[in-house]
Amino acid sequence: MTLELLPDPDPLIAALARELDQAREPSYPLTFEVRRLAESAPADPALALDALAAQAGYQGLGAGWVAVPRRIAAKILLHIIGGELAYPEEVVPRERAEALGARFLGLFPEGTHYFTNGAISGDFAVYDRDGAEVLGWRSLSAAPFDNGVIALGGGRVGLIWAEDAP
Repeated sequence: MTLELLPDPDPLIAALARELDQAREPSYPLTFEVRRLAESAPADPALALDALAAQAGYQGLGAGWVAVPRRIAAKILLHIIGGELAYPEEVVPRERAEALGARFLGLFPEGTHYFTNGAISGDFAVYDRDGAEVLGWRSLSAAPFDNGVIALGGGRVGLIWAEDAP
């Protein structure tokens, strides 16, 4: 079953896309996509997540998506916006990376569900919504490392994703 996703004309999305590109200019770009759901959210969130991943040029994970709480999603966003996946190098100053991540999270209302593909690297552990530590990851791309956050809520599905090579 393919879920229909529609463009989201919200000017806040276009502005955030420009600012992410500008901030990440010294390094590899991030993939940033936000779409509207054509109908109500499916009972199986993986349908929406996989549909957006496919539109962004990635493979979906089906049941392999890891549900994470908002605070972990914010930490992942800080890591992928602010630095490199393969090396502990700052690309975007922490304060700006936090602000850009918060703007992405702000596109989604309370009650939104957040997902990732696992734990790549960083100075923090990744825990799922049940409190279990997540070890390892499943790639969405052909890159040696990829990681990010997908949000599903408020009739929207959106992602910020990073691909890095060693």
